[in-house]
Amino acid sequence: MTRAIIIIVLLGCLAPAWAAEPEPSALKPISAAEAERRVGETRDALTDLLWMGIEPYWHKGDFDNCLRLTRQTVEVDPHFVEAGTSLAWLLWSVGRDDEAIAAYEKCIAANPKSWKAHHEFGLFYMARNKYLKAAEQFRAAKDLGAPIPHIHMLPNALEKAGRLDEALDEWHDILRRFPDDAVAKRRAERLERELSKERSKPKSAT
Repeated sequence: MTRAIIIIVLLGCLAPAWAAEPEPSALKPISAAEAERRVGETRDALTDLLWMGIEPYWHKGDFDNCLRLTRQTVEVDPHFVEAGTSLAWLLWSVGRDDEAIAAYEKCIAANPKSWKAHHEFGLFYMARNKYLKAAEQFRAAKDLGAPIPHIHMLPNALEKAGRLDEALDEWHDILRRFPDDAVAKRRAERLERELSKERSKPKSAT
């Protein structure tokens, strides 16, 4: 379904309400706030139509139409974080990494306070074994208020990058904030043992 057809469908859905409206010449001026509200309602309705339209294509395995409608959803509402990260995921799941990175960056630019956008970007870098880049995104997500267990991903990424001391510091920070976090406690204890063994090894002579 093209964008033009979708808009026609939307107009058709709203036609009964519009039919009762007076002729354009009889319309009264409205405030900027009211105009903005009406535009927002129309945008939200169109976004919902596009987003709901993806599901049938997904179940059919029709990637091209899933990608097309997801991209259109982001164009209509760039503040719809789930659509933005879904677009990026669709792209990198078929190896279009450069486009995926651009989609994540665009989503983050449009939603600078979204921890989820950074978290999803971090998961992409984890899947590509770029652990330090992943840690950067997970740290941004943490700073923006990502909840448990999402903030566990930061020390996990640091550990995979070989930054064991930094990873341990992050587990300790989590425990200071969430003393009952059993996962953080278990991971911190394990890292402490590993680092203790590493430090107790005799240094090779030079």
